[in-house]
Amino acid sequence: MAALDSLFKTVAKQVVADLGSALDTTVTYTRKTLPSYNTSTGALTSTDTSYADISVPIEFIRSEEQDENEKREAKIYVTPDLIGSNQPTLQDEVSFTYAGGTQTAQITDITTYRGGQEYLYILLVRF
Repeated sequence: MAALDSLFKTVAKQVVADLGSALDTTVTYTRKTLPSYNTSTGALTSTDTSYADISVPIEFIRSEEQDENEKREAKIYVTPDLIGSNQPTLQDEVSFTYAGGTQTAQITDITTYRGGQEYLYILLVRF
């Protein structure tokens, strides 16, 4: 099974790299950490980690009007090595250039493909 996992991981990494490099935009993935509270100072602090300028495939899947605003959804395909071998969470953010401006997207769903190890994440984002 380990050989199969290794093969899937290699293939997923290559496909994401090939399709991502074909796009003319990159994304910034921001890993949000849980804030910590310092009882002596009363300060709430968190340390976010950004993975900037990563090339990943983006599939725009829906754009519709909602309450006189436009709601857009997309799928972003990411391999663990691109985001520091972290498991994505719904608190994390993805930013990218769309329609001439930088959009910060909210992750609304995460699909994980894995065997003995994770090798691909599909993030459904709303912006």
